[in-house]
Amino acid sequence: MATMYEIPGGLAWCKEHLKIIIGNKDLYEIMQFGDLWRSRGHKPLVHVISPSMDNGRMWDQHEDPSGLLDNVPAHIDLFIVDFYNLNTPEIPSMWDMMRDPPKWLLWEYKAGKVRFNGDKAKFISTFGIDPSTTPTTPPSTDTGGTTPPPATSSGEVIFHMVCPHCGKQIF
Repeated sequence: MATMYEIPGGLAWCKEHLKIIIGNKDLYEIMQFGDLWRSRGHKPLVHVISPSMDNGRMWDQHEDPSGLLDNVPAHIDLFIVDFYNLNTPEIPSMWDMMRDPPKWLLWEYKAGKVRFNGDKAKFISTFGIDPSTTPTTPPSTDTGGTTPPPATSSGEVIFHMVCPHCGKQIF
């Protein structure tokens, strides 16, 4: 078995700290998401179900009149869900043909459990964050009140953009 790093905090940690889009979104949206986050210095991922788990339906349901499906790997990296295979996940065949190793970066091999395709040092160099020193934020105890936006020392209000996919503050 190849070297794989078990992500402390698993799927919850990944969703909180990495840039991830779900694979059932429109293909153009997936590629735009990938391009946007790559341009900002991140390693974006598309979270897809392996063909062995859904007979390839996640990919078959996309309309692809312009051949976008063949180009997805050029825009975004793979975060595969595959609970059936024990040593390595099964990936969509078009991904296999389009990518040089590693063909996938993250593998959810069991519900909530995630492995990186490499060792811890490679994970840190790929994503620029160490999961063992960056914990998942505990669930909020907020009862629904509103928090005013932060202000600068001059009183000027600072607005923050929130990612529509994961709800994380972008800037």
